[in-house]
Amino acid sequence: MTELLSEPKMTGSAPNLRLTQWMAPAAFELRHASANELCKRYNTDSIGSDPDGDKAVAMIVLSVLIHGHREDIGCAALMDMTGVYDEFDTPVVEVKRVYIRPEFRGNGYSWILMKEVEDHARRYSQRPDRLGLRVLLETGTEQPEAIGLYEKMGFQRIDTYGPWKNDPTSMCYELILD
Repeated sequence: MTELLSEPKMTGSAPNLRLTQWMAPAAFELRHASANELCKRYNTDSIGSDPDGDKAVAMIVLSVLIHGHREDIGCAALMDMTGVYDEFDTPVVEVKRVYIRPEFRGNGYSWILMKEVEDHARRYSQRPDRLGLRVLLETGTEQPEAIGLYEKMGFQRIDTYGPWKNDPTSMCYELILD
């Protein structure tokens, strides 16, 4: 169950985005690396459990070619969280586990990855059962790069919600789909 849902179209050293299964080795490894980095940034042993993969609308892995070999360098997930948070009575998707390996940061890869997430959210919002869809995400005060990216992409700060309601290190955002 770890086959690609779409074939990679890699040419040269251009970045490649592909949908994959939640538990595919590349997705799992990148989510694990993300969790480890967050534990270091927030000086904690755990950031909590991995989200439920059954809620994944899209698990996206970003790759580049290095010396002729595909290198998986980043990931992001879009999770359907409709009905999970008491604060929202409309359909909700949440952006989760956005990550670019440190040695590849500063090259615009996070922007490419997040634009793909946004495209998936827009398509998902066209489903009759997801009209009025809200696109949410939670990040934290120790992730200034992420905050800058989200705000540059048009995410607007909202009140904290769900398990982050009273967490002073949490910052929550919403992207309004046109």
